[in-house]
Amino acid sequence: MKNFLPLILIVFALMISPASFAQQMQTQNEFEDVRPFRIGLKSGIPNLLSANLEYVLPVLNRKLALSADYSKLNMDGEDFGFETEEGTEIMEQEFKYFEAGIHYYLFKPGKGLYAGVAYANYSLNGNLPNYDENQNGSSGDGYLDFSNNSMNIKVGAKWGGLFYFRPEVGYAFNPFPSSLPIRVEYEDGTTENQELSLDADSGFLDMIYKGLILNIGIGFSF
Repeated sequence: MKNFLPLILIVFALMISPASFAQQMQTQNEFEDVRPFRIGLKSGIPNLLSANLEYVLPVLNRKLALSADYSKLNMDGEDFGFETEEGTEIMEQEFKYFEAGIHYYLFKPGKGLYAGVAYANYSLNGNLPNYDENQNGSSGDGYLDFSNNSMNIKVGAKWGGLFYFRPEVGYAFNPFPSSLPIRVEYEDGTTENQELSLDADSGFLDMIYKGLILNIGIGFSF
C-alpha cells in the first residue's frame, strides 16, 4: 500500500491542477474584462435625477469602487416640487444633491451585487411671496435656504457590460426633514425666523422624509 501512496498523490494532483488552473484563468479573465470607468444617470429618491460616476479601483481583485452622484434641479411646485402643508407654493425651487462613497462588489470584480456606504448632502432653496403678515400689518416674503447632511448605506447591483443597468435600495440615517427653517422679511424692514412645514403626503416625494433610498440607473462603462 505504501508503494501506491505516491502514485495516488500524483494522480490526485493531476486531477486538481486543471480545475485550479481553469478557476484561476476564469478569475483573471473576469479581472481583465472589468471596464473601470462608469458614467450614467440615476432617477429616484432622494437624488430625484442625478449624474453618476464610478471608478473601480485596481485593488482587492477590482471589487472596490469609488462612486459619486450630483443633481441640481430647478422645479415648479405646480408640476413637480416640494409643497407646503398650507398649500402655499414655493417659487424658484432649487434642489441640489451630492453623494460620495464606496461600493464593494461581493462576488465578481466590478459587477453584480454590491454594498455601499456614502456621505450625502441635499439642499433646498426657494421663496414664498406674501408668505406672512406681521402685527403692524406689513406683508412679508419667505426665503428658504436649507442644507442637510447624512450618512447613507445601500445595496445594489450592476448588470451589463458596455451598457449597464443599476438598481439600488438603502437608508439615509439623517433624512430630509418635513419641517424647515424659513426667514421672513417684511416690508417695514423687520425679519422673523419661522418653521415651514412641508406636505408629508406629496406622493413620490413623501419617501424622501422617511430616509428611503430607492433609485434606478443606466449608463456606459469604458
